[in-house]
Amino acid sequence: MATKRPKSLRGQGGRLKLDLIEAAMRFLDRAPASDLSLRMVASEAGVSPTSAYKHFANAGALMAEVVRECWRQLGAQMVEGAAQAQGKDALASLQQQMCAYARYAMERPSRYQLLFALEPMDFDAPIDLPGPVQPAYRSVCAAIAQAVDEGRGLPMPDVHFSALLTLSVAHGRIALAHTAPHRDANALPEIESFIITALERLFPHVK
Repeated sequence: MATKRPKSLRGQGGRLKLDLIEAAMRFLDRAPASDLSLRMVASEAGVSPTSAYKHFANAGALMAEVVRECWRQLGAQMVEGAAQAQGKDALASLQQQMCAYARYAMERPSRYQLLFALEPMDFDAPIDLPGPVQPAYRSVCAAIAQAVDEGRGLPMPDVHFSALLTLSVAHGRIALAHTAPHRDANALPEIESFIITALERLFPHVK
């Protein structure tokens, strides 16, 4: 059982909310999202269920916050991946971003699967992905737009649809790997190699 958390001082209630979100993510690193409950998260954080309900009306409300934090983490990891390609071309940046995407998905499968487990989101605009998805989506779009400027072709009519295809290819390969994660062919290096090769084919030099 988790160690009991010291009582928050006056004005530190927001810290408890963050602690609960972090506790939920630790739980997800050990168990599937279907096993998560607000009571279990409270235990993980070392607080009473009553304290948890002061910040979240139910497990669904907590999960929505966890999803936002997981998307933020994924976006940050993709930015770090792009930084590893500094000094190289835009395709290399895109490849490193998507390899970072795959690492997050394979190293934190419950967190990753949770990103796609909630109710469909409302779209703010027909050519953009809203809210928490934006950190990952926009960095991919930026790399693809730069690749076009550097003389690479698009696999789809425009940058938006090409970004959706890029994310779909990575997500599809990851989903297949999650069905049999212990097979050698589904190891992370194999997935990264698949993504790198696929992106080379999808964005060829045209000029």
